[in-house]
Amino acid sequence: MKTSLPLLLLSFVMACAPATPPPTRETLVLTGTAYDRGLQHGTQLRSKIRSFYTTLMTNSLFPFLSREQPDIATLLKEYDADRYKNGGFARELLLESAKNLERNLGRSGRDELRGIADGSGLTYEEVLILNTFVDTTLAVRGIGLAIRQGRAPVVDSVEFLGLGSDGVDNSGEGTIDETDEGVITPYVPPYFAAAVEIDVRTKLRVVFSDPDGVDPQTVRVRMNEGLFIFGDPALEIVELDATRVQLTFTPLEPLPAASTITFVVSAGDKRIIEIPGPPRASFRRDEEFVVTTRGARLAPRDISRPALTDNRTRPPPFTLGVRGARAASGPLLAHSFALLDANTAHKHTVLLMHRPDTGPAYATVGWAGIVYGISGLNERGVGVACNPSDTLDNSVVGSVLDQVADLSKAKLLASGLPVGFLVKRVLERASNVAEGVDALTEIDPVYGWNCTIADDQGGLEVVELDSDVFRQGQGGVYRYGPTDRDPSMRRYSSLTDDDVISGSSYTRNVDDSITLNLAGQRVVPQRFWSGFFFRSRRVIDNVTRRLAARTEPVDVPWLEALLAEPEVIDRSDSMNAVVLDLKNRTVHSAMGTIPATASPFVATELGR
Repeated sequence: MKTSLPLLLLSFVMACAPATPPPTRETLVLTGTAYDRGLQHGTQLRSKIRSFYTTLMTNSLFPFLSREQPDIATLLKEYDADRYKNGGFARELLLESAKNLERNLGRSGRDELRGIADGSGLTYEEVLILNTFVDTTLAVRGIGLAIRQGRAPVVDSVEFLGLGSDGVDNSGEGTIDETDEGVITPYVPPYFAAAVEIDVRTKLRVVFSDPDGVDPQTVRVRMNEGLFIFGDPALEIVELDATRVQLTFTPLEPLPAASTITFVVSAGDKRIIEIPGPPRASFRRDEEFVVTTRGARLAPRDISRPALTDNRTRPPPFTLGVRGARAASGPLLAHSFALLDANTAHKHTVLLMHRPDTGPAYATVGWAGIVYGISGLNERGVGVACNPSDTLDNSVVGSVLDQVADLSKAKLLASGLPVGFLVKRVLERASNVAEGVDALTEIDPVYGWNCTIADDQGGLEVVELDSDVFRQGQGGVYRYGPTDRDPSMRRYSSLTDDDVISGSSYTRNVDDSITLNLAGQRVVPQRFWSGFFFRSRRVIDNVTRRLAARTEPVDVPWLEALLAEPEVIDRSDSMNAVVLDLKNRTVHSAMGTIPATASPFVATELGR
């Protein structure tokens, strides 16, 4: 080791937070070669790494992921084999993909993993799985979810009755009383408002269909905070035929005038699935329709979704970057990350401060035994934060397409580079946003991600990634910054030239997947099946609303308070909250509790 630990600690000044950070939180300074840093990591956190693998992987993730086996086996018969049953599905699948992903990690990546294995006492295969499972699990979970949604009732059409003759432009397109005013057929989940300036007595009509029949008793409607179920006088539910049910919602009291209203609808089918238990129908995910009533005077793209406090719609990850006039004292990048805590991840949190033999020092916020974080900052003033974005344009689906000639033997196999290693590449190489984008996009990702990159000179850009298995002409890379606009000249996800907001839904890559049938399974874009889609649109609107109300330039304390707001943080699976101060090379991080912001933010300054 070339530099003594005391000298290194002097180069990383730890600023104490007002409250004491949780004992589950660790901070490590790692020096030397990749293997040296892995060995230090493994040795110093030996017990936590072993605990993390056992509690998260063996006790939680393997059983959780193995629940996908019956659904996936309906499409890929290989997974009916005995070695994938009785809990073997998850470990076998993750190990097979991990070995395939290993080739893209590079020598330094593999050396760091070997160091952790040697220091912790885990096998190299166990460390490899621990460092690659996130992307593979998301891809497999996404496929399983898409299969389940493919079995559930679909929304054929949505109609707000009477809008074609009300003398108002309800589509915001400049034309009054179009023949299809207030009608969405065929149904496409709306990014923005479904209708504007509707009468307070307007009725909502939705038609569901399913080959197995739609069970009328499962139909649900939420209007803001109110819940309406089968038998409620506000609902008229009619079976049109053996496969279709028509729902008509009639408000018993006038809707609030000049207001924004959120309708949430869902329904289940008549076929009961026995395995895996408990017996259940297949339910449509919650579909959201946002409208405004007469007098609101807002265009569909200017609608801000109200926060829902139904305890069912937990906020997914989001990122907010500010610069220039928006930032009080230099560019800032805030990140709220939530995915799967399983009552264990928060007990194994760690901030890793790397000082390699070559290249810049950098810090990542993550977990014991994992060489990366989903966000981080380097001493050159470049920061990056990534959010998962569900997509069927991912490497695991690509592996099925490659084997489509004989699906009886096809297997799910991840390829590309896991997102955490993409984050490391950015921090190890980049001196500015342009170099960060290059590092991020050199190798295809395993799954879909939305990554925001910022630098201390004011560079700020979002990069939406997919695996481009359908060869749609963009190489799986979709970029935008604060000043970029869509074809309608609306900013993609910004209020001004000096801010950008990214969630867990695609903003520019709206047609992330083509639509096709694969062995009877329908492949469709994200917005048709992802459980993140509407929740992400809502959290983006929430953050946008709070930013718009801020009259002063944004500073670190304001961002820390934003990340702790109940309406934007997942109180069950929050994993960490981070503010990156690029100018001052400081990571402000909260972690180690559920939610992460129940802990104080701790400031860690990188030595320049």
